[in-house]
Amino acid sequence: MNAMKTQLTFLMAVFAAMWLYAPHAQATFPPGDVCEESLAVGDVTNLPFDTNGARFGGRGLCMRSPNIWFCYTAECTGDVTVSLAGSSYDTMLAVYEGCQCFPTASDLIACNDDFGGTYQSQVTFAAKSGNQYLIEVGGYGSLTGKGQITIRCEGAFGVEKPDLGDAPDSSNHTGTTMHAYDSQGSLPYLVPAHFPTVYDDGSGNGPYGPFHLNVEPVAFLGKKITAETEADSGFDEDGQTNIIPSQDRADLDSGDEGLLLPLTLPACGWAAIDYEVTVVDPNIPLWVNIWLDWNRDGDWDDSVDCPAGPVSEWAVKNQFLIGLPAGLHQITTPGFLCWHPQEKELQEVWLRITLSEQPWIYGSNPGEIGNAGSGPQAKYEIGETEDYFITPDPGQDKCPLCQDINSDGLTDIQDLVLLVSQWLDTCLTAASE
Repeated sequence: MNAMKTQLTFLMAVFAAMWLYAPHAQATFPPGDVCEESLAVGDVTNLPFDTNGARFGGRGLCMRSPNIWFCYTAECTGDVTVSLAGSSYDTMLAVYEGCQCFPTASDLIACNDDFGGTYQSQVTFAAKSGNQYLIEVGGYGSLTGKGQITIRCEGAFGVEKPDLGDAPDSSNHTGTTMHAYDSQGSLPYLVPAHFPTVYDDGSGNGPYGPFHLNVEPVAFLGKKITAETEADSGFDEDGQTNIIPSQDRADLDSGDEGLLLPLTLPACGWAAIDYEVTVVDPNIPLWVNIWLDWNRDGDWDDSVDCPAGPVSEWAVKNQFLIGLPAGLHQITTPGFLCWHPQEKELQEVWLRITLSEQPWIYGSNPGEIGNAGSGPQAKYEIGETEDYFITPDPGQDKCPLCQDINSDGLTDIQDLVLLVSQWLDTCLTAASE
């Protein structure tokens, strides 16, 4: 018996040693599983990929599924389309500026889930020859599978890109009342929207939404522009119209990424906004206008009062841009006064920014509700309009004595002069009353 136990013990030791020193199958991951080891590509057609066995990596800005990465070097300057059409599962797709890992929200150019009524993804973005762009490929939820990727640079920005806004508009083709806000604090329930977004509702009376023809894109907001033939009907490049009146849905344009968020907009304080502009044809005069619905009444037509002076909902008035070379530029607006209803929590607000080749003077229907933010009946030749539904940062944690009050990028004696002037106007007036 003891001999048998000794032999058994010896055999177990031998098997243990064999297992310990025998080579084991290592876990394998698909190519491009690690961002730092992204697959270098140029223009490709139906290049196969497989996310089975991949892990999730990144900041989760577009997806949190197992993903793989490509580093694309643009072969031309112009629109680049990345498509996962023909893949065998429900995909997701993102594109970022540069191939650094891991990209941040400011690097995100485009994110898409379902394109054109399919479960596959597609994006189009503006690229510059020789520049690199990180492409993230994953799936909806936690889905993985086999697929194919096609990357194609069109070779020029010559593709027509008509553009409109996506704020809610009750003057639409269905005649449906859309709403700007739900019940918020002291605001009335379901505020009707009178933002001029639809170009022509069929009445021929206006106000006309800002329609940018862009027969050949010259300049646009942010890093991309998506084409649409009308705000609530017709062809739309990103697969759905900008607004859907019958469902009371707005803010659906996937090309709105020119504004640099979040925005610090202190009540009755001064602020400035940063935004990006891509210039294709340099040395073209451009004008930028921004409206904010300060009193949250569903239009941009009003002016409200603060101790420092009147606050117009036409916040940035015809900022003139000239001499910008081709490429992407970050611009800061002139300073403007802000206003918000007196609520414990800062409320969401609708904002419109318009880039065009002409200044905004009186709009298409001066004096009528919903005129502010409108475009000319003859349409803009170039540019883009982007609408945002945002909750601004009140900036109350900042020291008011140290603010860049005139928004020139410096905190200096000029800000002190303006602060003293505001104090004299406000406090001496109050003391005399």
